[in-house]
Amino acid sequence: MEVQESATSGERLRIGVLDNDACALECIVRMVRSCVRGFHRPVDVWSTTFPTEALMLCADATRPTDILLVDMALNGVTGPQLAPEILKRSPSTRLIGLTSYDPQTYAESARQAGIAPLLDKATLARTLAPAIAQAARRRDDVTDAADIAPRAAGTAVPDSGVLTPQETRIVALSLGSLNAKQIAAKLNISVDTVFSHRRNIRRKLGVETWYEALDRCRALHIA
Repeated sequence: MEVQESATSGERLRIGVLDNDACALECIVRMVRSCVRGFHRPVDVWSTTFPTEALMLCADATRPTDILLVDMALNGVTGPQLAPEILKRSPSTRLIGLTSYDPQTYAESARQAGIAPLLDKATLARTLAPAIAQAARRRDDVTDAADIAPRAAGTAVPDSGVLTPQETRIVALSLGSLNAKQIAAKLNISVDTVFSHRRNIRRKLGVETWYEALDRCRALHIA
């Protein structure tokens, strides 16, 4: 399935694929190349079966990875466990999760790690192309000056930007690369309370994932 991209710029898009199954990796790469044929910009695709190599490639500032497709079950580590380190090294990378198991198995951990969407490998023929196109649009939105314009022009931050002092502290600590458990210890609250605050922040910002919330907070200079 090929989806036309709505992007107007000619900036190069770089997509990575991480899967510990070499055969599955080859198949997914072919599907990715097919999905991006209609894009209005050049697209580079890299792939690897090694999480360490994926980290290195994502951290390459000279050739940033815009979108990473990551399998949920890797050798010795899960996708949600790897995601925070990837985002620490490359905050602008959009993560799309892949799994051959029931997606509900990883749904919550993937969401908390900033992996969205989470796709079933059995349905990639119809879900991969739209997911990549959407990730590309969201990636562009982060760097689009229009997202920062309200702040730069001195206008009010959107209704979603009105966070409580505690929510602002949680955003600040998260931007400092602390995870939920570390934040809970720092603020002397429970991990469940941290997750509750995160849900409220996402709701106020009108986003689905915690990673998107942090992106929006960066753009609006919150915390």
